[in-house]
Amino acid sequence: MRVPVAVVLGVLSAAWAGAADERPLICFGNEPSWGVDLTVAGSARVMLPGEEPVTYKGVAVRSEPRGEWLWRGTPAAGRDLVVFLREGACSDGMSDTQHPVSARVSLPDLRFLVGCCRIPSAPTAAATLEGPSWRLTSLPGKDAKPLAGLPRPVTARFEAGRVSGFSGCNNLMGSYTIEGDHLKLGPLAGSLMACPEPATSIETAFRAAFSGSLRQSLAGDLLTLTPESGGALTFEREPPQRLEGATWEATGFNNNRQAVVGLQAPGQITFSFAGGSVSGSAGCNSFRAPYTAQGNRIKIGPAVTTRKACGDSLMLQEREFLAALESATVWAIDGNLLDMRRADEQRAVMAKTRAR
Repeated sequence: MRVPVAVVLGVLSAAWAGAADERPLICFGNEPSWGVDLTVAGSARVMLPGEEPVTYKGVAVRSEPRGEWLWRGTPAAGRDLVVFLREGACSDGMSDTQHPVSARVSLPDLRFLVGCCRIPSAPTAAATLEGPSWRLTSLPGKDAKPLAGLPRPVTARFEAGRVSGFSGCNNLMGSYTIEGDHLKLGPLAGSLMACPEPATSIETAFRAAFSGSLRQSLAGDLLTLTPESGGALTFEREPPQRLEGATWEATGFNNNRQAVVGLQAPGQITFSFAGGSVSGSAGCNSFRAPYTAQGNRIKIGPAVTTRKACGDSLMLQEREFLAALESATVWAIDGNLLDMRRADEQRAVMAKTRAR
């Protein structure tokens, strides 16, 4: 009989004689890029690509002779998170840095991750820098007007040793460490889409400046990163993502035939979230559906509509859109764009904030 990894590690932890060890660590890994923040006693914050961070409550136990310890905790509901930690040099595979602790992580869905942990050297600065999304407001050698006029802003988000964002044309991701007042970036990977100007030249300049060791300075909602040579990059803290407070205009949806299709005419379908309900126009009829959201996870439906009759093609579009909306399980907002996806990771609905 195959025994789940989480169960095996749980039995091992029960066999140890050790006291609680709440050593602050930030653990991370690549392929996929992930992070576990253990800087708050009794808490572990797990960050995975495309998923909302999840916080677990638990405790660590330690085996002193072996220099090993195990952190185990549970969320509000569901299976355990287990983090097995061991002292000793650990390479992240992306830089020459040797980290002091290695980590093996068993997620509640039995995914198994391997990586390294760093000891945060500047917890106050890290806590301020890490978490929010930062929007680039000035770039050395580039005018502010083209930068502000990009369809999608240049952004960076730092969390648990993993940086992600958008560099003007393509997404980016990679690793980082914080040493005192310096942010040290590892090699950055990303998508390889071609874009028209000025997006391409802005991305090239940003990637060149946003690399290596950068001195960080925080003042309220403003972040300045200064390379060893050249001018400084400045960022502004973006507000938290919110479904509520906007009217969304659908730009595409999954027709449940393995295709995301556009609308017959722009602006036909609009909707908004408020008070536990999503409502709007489905193209012909008005609709309303209950929804619940926890982090970036969402459950919608069933929807009810008015009973107006329209042409066959418009009624088909309406039915397919509502089915796609009810199939959404996760959501993400990037700038003014809403991306809702199904459990199988296929896109369910795409929308943009409607101009006022």
